[in-house]
Amino acid sequence: MKRTLQWSAAFVAGTLLPLGLVGTAATAAPAPSIAPQSERSLVELPAKDALEGAVAPSECGATLLDGYIDQLFADMSDVQFAFLVAHQDALLAVPTYDALFFGTAGDPDYALDSHAAQLRNTYRDLQRFWDIESDDIQLMAMHSDSLLDATRIARTLEAMVDTGELPFMSDAAIATEAQTVATFMQAQDAAFQDNPLWTLNAYAFSAEGETDPIIAALPDKLVFGDGILAAYDAIGLGDVGPRVIMAHEFAHHVQFELGTFDNGPSDPAEATRRTELMADAMASYYATHKRGLALNSKRVTDALLSFYTVGDCSFASPGHHGTPLQRERAADWGADLAAAAQPRSLVLPAERVIELFEEDLAEIISG
Repeated sequence: MKRTLQWSAAFVAGTLLPLGLVGTAATAAPAPSIAPQSERSLVELPAKDALEGAVAPSECGATLLDGYIDQLFADMSDVQFAFLVAHQDALLAVPTYDALFFGTAGDPDYALDSHAAQLRNTYRDLQRFWDIESDDIQLMAMHSDSLLDATRIARTLEAMVDTGELPFMSDAAIATEAQTVATFMQAQDAAFQDNPLWTLNAYAFSAEGETDPIIAALPDKLVFGDGILAAYDAIGLGDVGPRVIMAHEFAHHVQFELGTFDNGPSDPAEATRRTELMADAMASYYATHKRGLALNSKRVTDALLSFYTVGDCSFASPGHHGTPLQRERAADWGADLAAAAQPRSLVLPAERVIELFEEDLAEIISG
């Protein structure tokens, strides 16, 4: 199945928790968890990978976000962390899927809050910059307050079951899980209720090519989580980070429009690496171009590498985004292409940028 939701993950397996944090938290006795996630997955949930990777730290280097994310886990009580582990399908997926299945651009429940003007302005600028049809893309946010509402949790879990994102759960089981999570969350302090972990992501979505009627009926979307915006502010990249990530996610919509996902490698890991590195390059091209954001290329690369999978050595994973060096090369490639524009104001057609990137992909990968 063509993966239609492209994740830009703030963390992945092996980059977060010291082993000791897991040991102390696991001693609490949480409520029963919902069933494990099914093998089919419309979206990747990097937070779940982070929890699994906590017991086997990655050999790869740390990101600028690592210390920040470590502290988010460390600040949880043992009971809170144990509840997260036991109910991760709800806590880590509901805000994402709630926005995917039920969010609309005009609904105040999904309105952009943090960095709203910055994101909207960049989005409009990207629409002018790239020569694709983009008026149908809905820009919105995902917020953690969905985890306080049993009705929203239940409808989201039901939609996930109906589309195969979770294995079968009865209506009674869904209702019990939704009430359990909402009741627990309502009793917690604001720091846990609004923890950036619940929304530490941004993604682009297109239903093109989907046969499931529920998924096929969804509009194109760009969704930004409050958590990733808070993280960028915390690490000192709030001025450029949201704009660069917007450029990366918009690049995925360029890929959707031009059919880039339809003609890549058959190996899932290689296919994802190709489109992710391409989106990095396109984001850097726009962000450093005179008619784009005209940002410093080093600042752009820092924003890309801090947010994405700098420690991603999961070469066989369908979610493999490329190694740190490969992603840096892709960003440098995009900046170099922008600098070479003659005249400086010339913006290449998106299709031509992709063609040039494909010609150099092997060198970007191999060095």
